[in-house]
Amino acid sequence: MKALKTLHAAMLCAVLGAAGSIALGDQVIMRDGKVYDGNVVSKTRRNVIIDTDINGIKARLTLDRRKIKSIIDGEVIAPPAVETETGSIPTLGTNEEEAPKPTLKRDGYKLLLEVPIEGTFGEHVYPLGIAHSLEWAVENGVTDVVFRINSPGGEVWAAQDMVAVMDRFADQLDYHMLIEHAISASIWPSFSCDTITMAPGATFGGAVVYSRNATGSAEVDLKMTSIMSAKLGSQAEANGHSEYLVKAMMLSAEAVYAYQKDGEWVLTNSIEAIPGNRAYETIDGPDSVLTLTAKQASKYGIVTSIDEKSLEAFALANNIDKWDSAGDIGHTIVKGDYEKCKRLREDLVASVKSFNANVAYLGNANYVSSAGSALQGMRKNLGKYKRLMKKAESYEMPSIVDGFDDVIDVPYWETEIEERLADLRRTRKRGP
Repeated sequence: MKALKTLHAAMLCAVLGAAGSIALGDQVIMRDGKVYDGNVVSKTRRNVIIDTDINGIKARLTLDRRKIKSIIDGEVIAPPAVETETGSIPTLGTNEEEAPKPTLKRDGYKLLLEVPIEGTFGEHVYPLGIAHSLEWAVENGVTDVVFRINSPGGEVWAAQDMVAVMDRFADQLDYHMLIEHAISASIWPSFSCDTITMAPGATFGGAVVYSRNATGSAEVDLKMTSIMSAKLGSQAEANGHSEYLVKAMMLSAEAVYAYQKDGEWVLTNSIEAIPGNRAYETIDGPDSVLTLTAKQASKYGIVTSIDEKSLEAFALANNIDKWDSAGDIGHTIVKGDYEKCKRLREDLVASVKSFNANVAYLGNANYVSSAGSALQGMRKNLGKYKRLMKKAESYEMPSIVDGFDDVIDVPYWETEIEERLADLRRTRKRGP
């Protein structure tokens, strides 16, 4: 028995050693007030595993991520040695199926989930992380989702697909946008929220749509911008925001003016629409594209402004008195899904390049063997392209799928490849 214990402990030492360094002096604070001090071994979307002491007994706990309020990381060191005579560390609370599902929301309190939107749309920001965050929110009693955005914009398809995801859960959650910077495409999800709050130094707007001309240069796509501004303007109005702001942010010919009525600012896009001889102020004239500062937007009641970027400051400014945080699970989900979407897009682009390279090789092939190799490569790339397109659909990217549909004419090439391969087989049978 002693030999078995020694072997068991030695195996555990090997596992811990292979895991690399762990944290010293970590602290996990639970939503019910309990605090666990020890060494955090791992963090996942669902669980946090910590080595700690319970009444002087060493134990390894698996804690439900949804019950955790915060995690304070300590110094990173190598894993401690495990004494071979004492056997393996006991594991407590690891049976998730038997454990009752926790209730995070307290009666009379709002439960806030922060979800980050960080970086360029279509490059760093994808709709999948938003979809999974909102699914988690609905399943765990979240009442309000606070999107924290810091983005220079990017590709419109990603913003539009994100809004489509938000629409699916809009009747179950209240949406808030906390803007650090929201430029270009990032105004789409911003105007889809119930409230908009701007942090100190924030900017918001500048959403002209560009397309590529024959030389590859970017140029303003006025027709597309006009269509999109009308659609987004309607979305903004439905969420209590002015459509005039949307149009001024997207179209240089549009303007926004403000005048006071009953002590409040009223927005309009025409001086003629201002009643009587009331004084007015120009927020944006007809010769520029609107980008708001936090101070400017707050002055005219367009947004709520805060003095610092914290969730506490946001809640105070928006009169949310009783609330709890759902923790950092939104950040964890978005980060994991970003990696998956990034790889998918890279693979999709690579499959198109490989396919086109084989098409070019086929056009220059002087021998049957060369043509056959090119066609086989094309068939392989085409199969991969179709699988990736299907995966993109499941990754909440219907718009990118629509865009890539025009890159390779799948029905044509499926038929063309098989017919050419059949011709080559007949040529080989006939011989020289």
